[in-house]
This record gives sequence, C-alpha cells and structure tokens, in this order.
Amino acid sequence: MELADLVSEKSIVPDLKGESKSDILREMMNSLAKNETGIDAEAALSAIMEREALGSTGVGEQVAIPHAKITDIEDISVLIGVKKDGIDFDSADGKPVKLFFMLISPEKQMNMHLKTLARISKLVKMTDFKDRVTAESNTPERIYAILVEEESRLG
Repeated sequence: MELADLVSEKSIVPDLKGESKSDILREMMNSLAKNETGIDAEAALSAIMEREALGSTGVGEQVAIPHAKITDIEDISVLIGVKKDGIDFDSADGKPVKLFFMLISPEKQMNMHLKTLARISKLVKMTDFKDRVTAESNTPERIYAILVEEESRLG
C-alpha cells in the first residue's frame, strides 16, 4: 500500500490559509469533500473534531495527522496540506504544525486505516518529504512528485 495511490494532485493543498486549528481542519475537509464524492463534509468534520477532542493529532516535528473513521464512505481518502509558517495545533512537542495529512476511512476498514497511519508516519520519519514540501515553494503537482519520489525510498 502506497500513499501515492491514495493521494492525487486534487487532494493536495500547498498553501493552507486557516489561522486556527478549527479553520485548518474545516479548510482541509471542505477541499477533501469537494474532490472526493460521497463525503459529507460536516459529518466527517464532526468525526475529526471528536477525534481531536480525545487528544491532538499533532504528532510532533511540525506534523499533524487528523483522522477519523466514518460510516458513509467506501474508500479511504487522504489530503495533504501545507501551512508554510505553521500553526499552533496543540502538538505533542508544542511546535507549530506545517504539514498535515487528513485521513478519512470507512469504519469497516480499520486495518487499512492503521496501515495508512503507519505509512504516513514512516514517510515523515524516514524520508525528506516533510523538509522538502515545507521548505520549497510548491504546487500540488510538485508535492505529488515529491511524494512519489520520497515514498519510493521506503521500498
């Protein structure tokens, strides 16, 4: 399973505008729902916010992986977002978050949900993906190309 198979250029936002955690989550969800048919943006955002209430998905090192499982979809959806100047996201290390991976999965695909979270974590920790997409001025096409290139290093 590769992230490049779950992400398209349409599901990459290289210049998030939100100025708060809730603004960023809403902006990302609206973008995801616009490009992925069958996602109820309000219901999915509610699920994301419920998950955030359990504990921040700001995993540290300027990365957040907001995620939730919902009933009304058939396939996993992933959106990548970049906020170059970072934003407070109640991260584990207290640092502002610059790179976001939003993951929405069908409730019945728990195993794929966990595998996708693990793949995101591996990509961020074992490649230069984060540094490249947060340091360079990028387009969705360029970020997707970086994703493919860096993910190929994972094997």
